[in-house]
Amino acid sequence: MSSFEAQFVDKNEAALIQRVSSVMPIADELKNKGMIHDEKYAEIKAEVTNQGKMRKLFEALHSGGDRVKNDFYYALKHHEPFLFKSLGGVTAENTFEVDSSEQNLQESMELL
Repeated sequence: MSSFEAQFVDKNEAALIQRVSSVMPIADELKNKGMIHDEKYAEIKAEVTNQGKMRKLFEALHSGGDRVKNDFYYALKHHEPFLFKSLGGVTAENTFEVDSSEQNLQESMELL
């Protein structure tokens, strides 16, 4: 089963391709962690638009699997915090909201 982080990345792929503006800082971080090979990094860098760069980055995310998607999730959280939160990413600020929602759901299920 995929991790929450990988599921978030997969679920929001189209929005991320359209809306991420800090593509190269995210790609740099993934490259420095050994998550993106030099050749793929060069392809990302060569793209003219952020959307093109993100499409190339997603090629690397898909081939790298959940581990790369997890690292992308946290790089996105760091470099694009407002976009991250607007897409429903979990931050320290909204962790309580998520916990409360899960607790409310469990309580509702117990009533049934």
